[in-house]
Amino acid sequence: MATSHIPLGFCSISALDRPLAQVAELAASLGLAGIEVTARKPHLDPEAGVEAAREAGRAVRAAGSEILAYGSYLGRFRLTTVAHAAREAALAAALGAPLIRVWAEPIEDAPGEMGPAVVLMQAVCDAARADGITVVIERHLGSFADTPERIATLFGAIDRPNVALNYQVLDFLPPSAAPAQPEDAAHLAGRARYFHLKNYQRNDDADGPLLPGGSLEDGVLDYAAILRAALGAGYAGPMTIEFLAADARPVEEKLAADVAYVRGLLAEIGRRT
Repeated sequence: MATSHIPLGFCSISALDRPLAQVAELAASLGLAGIEVTARKPHLDPEAGVEAAREAGRAVRAAGSEILAYGSYLGRFRLTTVAHAAREAALAAALGAPLIRVWAEPIEDAPGEMGPAVVLMQAVCDAARADGITVVIERHLGSFADTPERIATLFGAIDRPNVALNYQVLDFLPPSAAPAQPEDAAHLAGRARYFHLKNYQRNDDADGPLLPGGSLEDGVLDYAAILRAALGAGYAGPMTIEFLAADARPVEEKLAADVAYVRGLLAEIGRRT
C-alpha cells in the first residue's frame, strides 16, 4: 500500500489539569501534528471573546504545536441559536482552526424534530465557510448523528459543502456490538473529515454497556481492525486521541503509550503520522 500522511493529535479535554500552552507543549514533545482546543476552562472560555481565542491560538503555536480543531459545544448546553453559531465560528477563525466540532442534538421543546438542528448546522456552516473552516458533527448516541441512516438524512437536509462527520465509535454500546465496529467505521468513513480515537472497558455488569476508560491498545474495541477499515474505505483526515485510559498513570505516560500504539498500527497499514 502506498504510504500517505495522517495528522495525529491530542484533544485537550483529557488534560484540563494544566494550561492550554502546556497541552500544546506535551503534544509537540511527542511529535504530534497538533491539538484540538476544547471549549472549557482553563483552555478556552467561549464567553471570553475573539481576542482571547486569538491569544490562545498564538500560545499553542508558540509552544511548537498547531490547532487541528476547535472543540465547541454548539448544539448542546443551550448553545442552540444562530447567534451562538456565529460566535463559535468566529472563535474557530480566531484560533486558526480548520475544523470546528459541533453537536446535532434534539432540543428540549421538540425532542423528535430534526429541523432545529438542521437550521443550526446550516448557520454555523454559512458563518464558517468564508474562513475555509469545515464543520464536523460529532457522532453521539441519541443525537441526529448516531446511526448511518440518521446521519444520511441529517447531512442531506443540511446540504452544505463544508459539513462533514466527526467519526467516533458510539458511546455506551452493548458488548455484543464491539465486533461490528470496523464495518461501522468503513461505512461512515466517506462522510468523515475528523476522527476521535478512544476506547472502552467492560462493565462489571455483564449485561451493561461498555464504559469509557480503556486504553487504545488494551480496551474492548479492536483498533487495528477499525483503523484498517476506515483507512481502507478512504479516510484521510486528522485523528485525535480524545480520552485516555482511566487509571492512575500520569497523562504524559498514558498519552505516550496511545501515540506509540497508533503509530505502530498506522505503520503496519502503510500510513505515516
